[in-house]
Amino acid sequence: MKRLFCCTLVPWLLLCSPAGAQTDLAPTEILVKYRHDAAAPAGRAIGHNVVAVPLADTPASRENRLRRHLAHLRADPAVIYAEPNYHGHFEDLPPTLAVPNDPGYASQGWLDSLGARQAWAVATGKGVTVAVVDSGVDLAHPDLMNNLRSDGYNFGDGNAVPQDVLGHGTFVAGILAAQCGNATAGCGLAPETRILPIKINIGSTNDFDSAALAQSVDYAVAHGAAVINLSVSVSESTQTVGEAIQRALDAGVVVVVAAGNGGGAVKFPGTYPGVITVAGTNLDGTLWSGSCLGSEVTLGAPATGVTSTVLGGGFGIRSQGTSYATPMVAASVAGILQLDRRFDHARIAALLRANALPLAPGGYDFGILAAGQTLLALLPDLIPEKRDYANGDMVRLDYRLPPTGGPVDIYVAVTLPSEEVSLKPDGTWQRAAVAGYAVTGSAYGGAAASSGTLFGSPGIFPPIRLEGFPAGRYVWRSVLINRQSLSAVGPIIESPLTIK
Repeated sequence: MKRLFCCTLVPWLLLCSPAGAQTDLAPTEILVKYRHDAAAPAGRAIGHNVVAVPLADTPASRENRLRRHLAHLRADPAVIYAEPNYHGHFEDLPPTLAVPNDPGYASQGWLDSLGARQAWAVATGKGVTVAVVDSGVDLAHPDLMNNLRSDGYNFGDGNAVPQDVLGHGTFVAGILAAQCGNATAGCGLAPETRILPIKINIGSTNDFDSAALAQSVDYAVAHGAAVINLSVSVSESTQTVGEAIQRALDAGVVVVVAAGNGGGAVKFPGTYPGVITVAGTNLDGTLWSGSCLGSEVTLGAPATGVTSTVLGGGFGIRSQGTSYATPMVAASVAGILQLDRRFDHARIAALLRANALPLAPGGYDFGILAAGQTLLALLPDLIPEKRDYANGDMVRLDYRLPPTGGPVDIYVAVTLPSEEVSLKPDGTWQRAAVAGYAVTGSAYGGAAASSGTLFGSPGIFPPIRLEGFPAGRYVWRSVLINRQSLSAVGPIIESPLTIK
């Protein structure tokens, strides 16, 4: 059975916005351009014969006031044009959607293998804290320092300065959250994540004890970490560490753990129930021979050929191991939580597994992290019927509401031939069509959009906030009336989905 939701879209009346933006987007002024020889009325002078004329304060609704005022002004022969003074906001696009200017990016093939640029189009870990429980972090590293929280701790040496002198934690932190687009070192997979640095080893040694590890996990939970990265293993399982991890899981914290190196069975704490355990793979999509394996593995990620931040402010290659696969998954978890904090560790693990790429040659019950695809799976599908449209054509754009719940902002952009760019559904950028009309769309649920679309411009819909709609496939139908206007009805729901 089809359910039909219909409405007529009047762009200036849509009082909605993405999260964090202004909520009332209805114009309170009309921009009027007069002929050079005409006398302009009172209003804010914008320049080039354009005046911002305020709407009259009458009992009529803003819709009626705006329509009447526009009709009156457009009938004046002295007026060249009159249009609503649309409100807008900048939807910041990370500069890393283009090829980053970081000198080390060219050597980070692991980022491309994970679909990093597609992931960055959706989420960068902004607003999410990941605790890196490791050998500390180089606190002065120029590609890390702006993402480091100042309240970390050093349980290995018993002080409040988690300065890394071994290098392992600095490398892990860079994989996770090195800044991107700052012309320094390389890029992290979640370049706007906040890192809570916690040091557990003594001095520059490679050793730590279970007590320090358990304390660190508790500290991370107490200090608001949403994710804990454990690129570590312990020779034997301990109840002390297990209980600390359980407290973290009970608090809603996602714990991501390395499967371990050297082959053989998965090492503790990767064997603890409820954690996300990460095996190691190669960049060619095969399993790394040094990775531990077992039924506890959630998925794999590159453990070889990884470059990242190193001690002393540098960038390069350190070694190989599941230690370096683990922060890639932790970064993806940060992106998921940026979009929707309601995801628990079980749902996140299922999402990561469902979108993982198959291992070659096959035969494994887990796949390889696909960071871009995983995040894009949280967004509605956007499927234009065709690429180019002519004046008067019917535009149909399908999209799927995700099962995450909550409002979804839908952006449908109709661009004229120009040098404008639009974000495609797969997270990549394209130039607008050189002939005819180009229809693109983007949709963001549970977070501020970062599509680069500036709504309120001619030919572009403002954001449409859908609330209370069930998960399913919806269709908005629009007709191109002329170069600067559209009409639309919808949405229509077709084939409602059952979300299990």
